Amino acid sequence: MVRTLRFDVVVVGGGGAGTRAAIEAARNNPDLEILIINQGPIGRSGLTSMANGGIHWVSHPEDSFEAHFEDIVRMGYFLNDQNLVEVLVHEAPERAEELIRWGAKVLMDGDKYLLTDPKGSGCSFPRGHYIPGATFMATLRKELERHKNIRIFEDFFVTALVVKEKRVIGATAIDIRKGEFLVVLCKALVLATGGLGEIFLHTTNSPFGLRGYASGTGYALAYNAGAELIDMEMVQFTGHQLYPPWPLGNLALLSSLCGGKYVNALGQEFLKLPQPRDMIQKLAYKEIKEGRGSPRGGVFIDLSASPLTREEIEKNLRVSLGGEIAKGRWELIKKMSVAKSDPKTWKVEFTPGGAHFCMGGVKINEKCETTLEGLFAAGEVTGGLHGANRMGGNALSETLVFGARAGRFAAEHAKDSRFFEADREFVDTEFQRVHTFFKDQGVHPCVIRERLGSLMCANLGVIRNREGMERALRQIEDLKGQTEDIRAPKFKRFNRLWIEALEVASMFDVAEMVVRSALFREESRGAHYREEYPETRKEWLKHTCVRKQDSKMDLTTRPVVITKLKCGHD
Repeated sequence: MVRTLRFDVVVVGGGGAGTRAAIEAARNNPDLEILIINQGPIGRSGLTSMANGGIHWVSHPEDSFEAHFEDIVRMGYFLNDQNLVEVLVHEAPERAEELIRWGAKVLMDGDKYLLTDPKGSGCSFPRGHYIPGATFMATLRKELERHKNIRIFEDFFVTALVVKEKRVIGATAIDIRKGEFLVVLCKALVLATGGLGEIFLHTTNSPFGLRGYASGTGYALAYNAGAELIDMEMVQFTGHQLYPPWPLGNLALLSSLCGGKYVNALGQEFLKLPQPRDMIQKLAYKEIKEGRGSPRGGVFIDLSASPLTREEIEKNLRVSLGGEIAKGRWELIKKMSVAKSDPKTWKVEFTPGGAHFCMGGVKINEKCETTLEGLFAAGEVTGGLHGANRMGGNALSETLVFGARAGRFAAEHAKDSRFFEADREFVDTEFQRVHTFFKDQGVHPCVIRERLGSLMCANLGVIRNREGMERALRQIEDLKGQTEDIRAPKFKRFNRLWIEALEVASMFDVAEMVVRSALFREESRGAHYREEYPETRKEWLKHTCVRKQDSKMDLTTRPVVITKLKCGHD
């Protein structure tokens, strides 16, 4: 007998957006019972905890909401839904100051915020504040635990959303610690599961093998429930560090903060800042493709060419790693680099095409409502805010602003709703599906995962073309055919291979959405570059939309929401 639980609001995902949603739902109505489900320990897993810490909001009197708004839209190549951008820029200061009041430490310059230089980021004014991800999440975890009406389920994996008459009424999940399959019914559900970087072999979402739980499960949950997703082709790439073999945080800061020069294997500088992230990756790719890359297939950020002194570089490196708030990170890096402890001598090798962030995702409005009743979404799993290219520093702001909104509006929805019973046939079918992986012989899920990641990097990276994308579709179909061969050992408690097998099954859907959306958009815009269509085209200033229709992937378009700023080619 499958156990069934009931909560007024269920939040799936325990990163920045998810925890903030649960807190806001609990604050909105203390009489509601809130559940937050996370695949790992909240505060010690996921992408928010791994974030370097840059977070943008307007705090300087010479800065303005209008400037922040325009920076985001222009950097997003006008594909942003501007109603969402307006919400972000106006509410980010209040949400950030709230986090600081709850105890988050922010890097200061005396009695003022230390604002980072905009060079390289595309900002018209310095508005980068530093709250390291670990500090960010520790603060939210503490605030989460203050609310007695919030239950926390850690080490749980959600396998499907339960839908009745186009309304999300709950989810099915596995308690990883016990190996138990259960149904959780709710009046409103918030999806805040983070990104999809792990469908690519090279990704900043799992640096040096560390898991960020960015397999894209949330996109697959929404898609298979019947929700609409937009702009899934818009995957942002950044440098994937090849050497030295220890994480140095955000590589772009080695240039923008520390003065490092982008050079090829011949020592030639091949770009100058400022440049948007997508352009840096394209130019690096060009150097390698034309034979000026390193033997490992990379290029370099050369700190020896910086105009700054060793002391200035070291000071700025400390800032980029969180300064006094996270000084242990810098001390650890110094110990690991004992052979070359002088950062002025460092040449950091990277290859373009490390999947970093997905600008596309579940379609939402200002209330974080999706196209399915009862389903709300926030954070990276959503689309429309960042357009075709995310400007650095706005991801953490997004988690606070839209996490809070999702929690508030989900709570309001739950107050006026009731529970619905799950269809028994659906539950039985899902139970059978998740248990099909227990077998004596078969393929290790990591093998299939690596093959998928390799084909996505090879065909859907920085530069794309029809031939490569159609090849990727064929290879994805071939891998899907091997799903029934994936094997998990025959035990249930803490069976991580079982969970990996379920993740891989979802990753096929996510990868296919990315490929089909990229094939559908016949232009180059922001992070999406097609060799056959190198120009940005006026007629493609619209969202690509993907939805499951009759068990098939249906693609259409929908208009971009424009409130203030019109594109230059209009």
